Amino acid sequence: MSRNQLLTPMFVNDSDTGLVIEGLRRYNAFTSVFFLGRHRRLLAEFVTLAGARPGDHALDIGCGPGKLVRALGGATGPTGAAVGVDPSATAVADNSDRDRAAQHRYVVGPAQELPLPDAEFDVVTCTFVMHHIPESRRDAAIAEMWRVLRPGGRLLLADASPSPRMRAVLSLFLGRGGDPFADADIRHYTDQVEAVGFTELTYRQSRDQTGILTAVKPVVHH
Repeated sequence: MSRNQLLTPMFVNDSDTGLVIEGLRRYNAFTSVFFLGRHRRLLAEFVTLAGARPGDHALDIGCGPGKLVRALGGATGPTGAAVGVDPSATAVADNSDRDRAAQHRYVVGPAQELPLPDAEFDVVTCTFVMHHIPESRRDAAIAEMWRVLRPGGRLLLADASPSPRMRAVLSLFLGRGGDPFADADIRHYTDQVEAVGFTELTYRQSRDQTGILTAVKPVVHH
């Protein structure tokens, strides 16, 4: 990575949408440092915990460089579909150019206003994104996750949960003082997830510096 690429901001701040990814190369470098080269293992853990199965339609919100979309697509297979949505037109264009799988699709849009139909997906994932959304719009984002999930669908939210040593290393990498992950604990959203109607909430601490919250949209029997 060149010096100019390293200095490129990873995100730009939009007052309504939140932080929008801009520097894809720097973002990929950051994830390599954070996960110590084990990002693929964590993606596999997300796919397993989300319960993605052959034939499912899966959505990754805030897909960034699209790695989880492609991992979900590997699980849902040729009879399913994997969609990535991201507010960054740069990320969506890059993914669309690189990923030519017929069952994969990338769409521009913010988490709080998903440009997708009701009840289209069996699985929704949203990883390392919630703390980038303006606090006043996070309830709307969770409501949108509920809207696009089918009854019986599974939700997976995840965010950084690094060790104290990793927090110190990443503070230097990011050039920020204090704890840059203070707002990242995914358990902050437990009450909001329950309030919108999700059930079977389960929190797990991954060995890969990540907290994972899963839930189910219940089937209503009349």
